[in-house]
Amino acid sequence: MGTYRDETVHLRKYLTGIVGNAPFGIITLSSKNEVGIINADAVNFLGFPSSTPDNLLDLYYKNIFINLPSFFDVYEDLLSRKNESVANIDGVNVVNKTLNIKIRKLFNGCLVILEDVSKQADLEKRLRYQASHDFLTRLSNRQEFEVKGEKIVKKAIAHGLPGVIIFIDVDRFKPVNDTAGHEAGDELLIRISSILLSKIRGRDILARIGGDEFAVLLEDCSIEVAKAIAESMREAVESYVFVYSSFSFKVGISAGLAIFGRHPDKLSTVVNAADNACQIAKRQGRNRVHISDSDRVEYEKHKEQADWLPRINEALECGRFVLFAQEILRIDGVKDDKHYELLIRLKNQDGGYESPGAFIPPAERYDLMSQIDRWVIKNAFESICDYEGVYSINLSGQSIVEEDLAGYIESLQFEYRVDPKKVIFEITETAAIHNIDACNALMSHLRSRGYRFSLDDFGSGLSSFSYLKNMCVDFLKIDGSLVKDIAEDQASYAMVKSINEVGHALGLKTIAEFVENADVLKKLVTMGVDYAQGYHIHKPEHANSFLAHDAALILYKAV
Repeated sequence: MGTYRDETVHLRKYLTGIVGNAPFGIITLSSKNEVGIINADAVNFLGFPSSTPDNLLDLYYKNIFINLPSFFDVYEDLLSRKNESVANIDGVNVVNKTLNIKIRKLFNGCLVILEDVSKQADLEKRLRYQASHDFLTRLSNRQEFEVKGEKIVKKAIAHGLPGVIIFIDVDRFKPVNDTAGHEAGDELLIRISSILLSKIRGRDILARIGGDEFAVLLEDCSIEVAKAIAESMREAVESYVFVYSSFSFKVGISAGLAIFGRHPDKLSTVVNAADNACQIAKRQGRNRVHISDSDRVEYEKHKEQADWLPRINEALECGRFVLFAQEILRIDGVKDDKHYELLIRLKNQDGGYESPGAFIPPAERYDLMSQIDRWVIKNAFESICDYEGVYSINLSGQSIVEEDLAGYIESLQFEYRVDPKKVIFEITETAAIHNIDACNALMSHLRSRGYRFSLDDFGSGLSSFSYLKNMCVDFLKIDGSLVKDIAEDQASYAMVKSINEVGHALGLKTIAEFVENADVLKKLVTMGVDYAQGYHIHKPEHANSFLAHDAALILYKAV
């Protein structure tokens, strides 16, 4: 007669033999979480093809499910729940198979059933692909384009990152069908799809949305980049010769562009705008790219800014930037040092000067403001070291976030022996609020060295006086768009007056800019503003010649 252990081993082998013929993997786990029974399918499913069921008996469950770590949490969670007896894990991928797993509690352990659903998963995957892709070109179809497009448009609106849709229509496609047959037309569409696909970025979506119509969704893309992509597509298709049987054809594409993400428009609205732009391109002679009329102003602005890029780089490299100076006049009756704002100009090929309003926006767009600011600071320190007075120097938002800016300023201070008390750095309200922590850190550091700060264009945006209370500034410069109308507009007068009063309450000196006539100046004097700046006071002049002349004049008056 055999022992109890022999009978137990015999029973396990007998049961393993029975479950070995089951059409799915079966495993039992004991109360100690060890394998009691396992069949060959389970061994194979879990990635142990060289093992037999006998080799895996009594192993701890984590050694069996080592290729399926997601099993651990579900299994342990089920064991901890007294009122639940079943848990499922569906659609998990293990060793090139897709499994559905059911775990059922037993009286003294658990039963685990593994079902291979790879064929079903593959079928579902194929069906999803067929439902979302064009059968001919293998591109996304219209439905998929709309599903993904709606999500991308909403994301663009939420994050302020506009993109562009390109609507494409193949020119002279009908003659191919009529002459060589529909099979030729289908082959041409496949070739064109390949050409278009080669010209877009990896994250862009190209879809066939009609017979010979395509659409491209360019996420986080400027209108000028989108136009360049559309032009590269147009040129590639134009240069392609389609040969089929004894026929050869030259075709082209017309493309329309429309921006999304700037306004809360639906995808369909933007697609319609791009479609309309495409139709205009066709009416204008085909084989061309047209930007939606509503977006053309944006494109022209961006194109103009792009044209400035080489000019700005050349100005930095070849010394074409020049400093101008404009006096800031004390108007509250207090005698003070002469005060000037140093302004940058760009000398053009004709010998004239470009104002900052022309080149600062493109410099900001292409991240060149930090280089320009450093040029201004260096040349300003070099110029003012020989003269008396106080000088305001502008800092951009791009500069104030740079950790080494303070060190750069201090190195120039020692190089040119500039007294920090002569220098006031101006930062716009918008730049300060958008970079509040970096701005306060810079202000605090440089003010401890003797420099002063002015908050420029205050009142121009959605300003908050609560920000002002916590900022380390010495001067408050009232935005010129408010100042220029105070002689005629009561609302502007009231706003300037209130800003001036708040500034004084915080212990700040106030400066009004854009003072263009005597009436405005008189109003400012009446309300008690400390300083005035504008063309009525002084038109900007070349800094070196003006400062030298002004210094000589002061010396002459002193004698």
